[in-house]
Amino acid sequence: MSVTDTLRSFLRKVLDTPLKQELLAFFITNRAMDTVHGLSVWLGRPAEEIRAAADSLVQAGLLRKEGEGENAIYSYQPRPEIADLVDAFLHLYQTARAQLQQELLQARQQVEQAWEQLRALQWEQSRFRLILSSMTDGVIVLLPDGTVSYLNEAGAQLLGSSTQRLTGKRLEESDTPIANLLMQAAQEVSQPPYPAITREWNLPNGTTLRANLLPVFDPQRQFMGVVCVLSDITRARQREREQREMLSVLAHDIKSPITAIRGFALSGLKGYLGELPQPATRAFQVIAEQTDRLHEMVQQIVQLLTGGQGLPPLQPIRFDLRECAQKVAQAYEGECAGKGLTLSVQLDEQPVWVHADRGLMERVIDNLMSNAVKYNREAGQIWLRVYKRNGEAVLEVEDTGVGIPASELPFIFHRFYRASTAKGEGSGLGLSFVQQVVEAHGGRIEVNSSVGQGSLFRVVLPLTSEPKILRKGREQLEGQEAKP
Repeated sequence: MSVTDTLRSFLRKVLDTPLKQELLAFFITNRAMDTVHGLSVWLGRPAEEIRAAADSLVQAGLLRKEGEGENAIYSYQPRPEIADLVDAFLHLYQTARAQLQQELLQARQQVEQAWEQLRALQWEQSRFRLILSSMTDGVIVLLPDGTVSYLNEAGAQLLGSSTQRLTGKRLEESDTPIANLLMQAAQEVSQPPYPAITREWNLPNGTTLRANLLPVFDPQRQFMGVVCVLSDITRARQREREQREMLSVLAHDIKSPITAIRGFALSGLKGYLGELPQPATRAFQVIAEQTDRLHEMVQQIVQLLTGGQGLPPLQPIRFDLRECAQKVAQAYEGECAGKGLTLSVQLDEQPVWVHADRGLMERVIDNLMSNAVKYNREAGQIWLRVYKRNGEAVLEVEDTGVGIPASELPFIFHRFYRASTAKGEGSGLGLSFVQQVVEAHGGRIEVNSSVGQGSLFRVVLPLTSEPKILRKGREQLEGQEAKP
């Protein structure tokens, strides 16, 4: 039933208060007869308010009153001419009340859900803070202006202060060597393109710190600040020195059996062991060649472990990087077939000339291929690509292996570091050597990886011009083909 003008007037003049509406609805639905005291108990309202509302409804012809004072009894007895208005009111009242109850129920459920979400959020925050507070690494969160938004106890100790004193203060106010170094690094991260950086600092007290700084963005990719993780790696660096010393000793000791094997092979080739059949001669030749190569590798390992950049003097020549990659790929065909791996070699149609130490570059590709085979999954794939891009030579080794966690990518080129997903044997020196060789040639190495999906290592080197003799020959050949 729609609300008519008559009903609106009735509500405005007669049922002009919520108490009157509630009292009339009570009498209609319960057909009750009761005193003011009883009605006060039923409705939970003060007796004086009930009496005033009931008397008003009596005067309007909606209720009947018998007796006076506290013992007066009220009952429902509307005048016939307003019975239809009362029915219309009751329908409107019940409909509005049901709708209100439904809205209250929904609101109550939403409040309960909000409380559950709030409790879950508080629990997550508590757990997050508990984890951070128990970390031995220092965690510091900086706002764009350098204000310390959060830091754990380890971070405060490294800065020589407390969380209470530093939180909400600008980092530069803590005038300590670590704070100054951290502020400079944070300013670098805070500038476009907002790079993530890693720094190592040797402090005057003999402590070595590693600082990893990452930019933080909101969902709209607006820069919000910098997260800094400070790690005391003094003991780790000491262990690395001890490992280098041990490996250096082992590398020197390996030379003696290598020399003996090489000498025996040369004796056979020189005829000191009598006349040998052709297959045996070929076998001794391969042994001699491989021991020479192994001896050279041991020499390079010793240099790598004992001094400077650790690389031998470069002997650069101009060569086609495709041929170098093809040679290494052929050496891995048998191993890939044995492990059920599919090896795809994709080479540029034109020569990719570089000016580099070919032996070292072969070892770079060998290291990357070895990792792609070792850490691949069963029936996985490996891609070896060589091509030119933007005036640079690019070599890629991609696999479908175990992958590397994103948080560990900044460290995989550190000496002796092995990713948590790298199972089995390994020294952690291969990628360090690869990076040193590539950078020594003025190049760079890039990596993209995802756990369980695989890794892609990209070596980028400067291109060089084609050798003159080859270019001249090619031009002559093209000229002859152009003649009619």
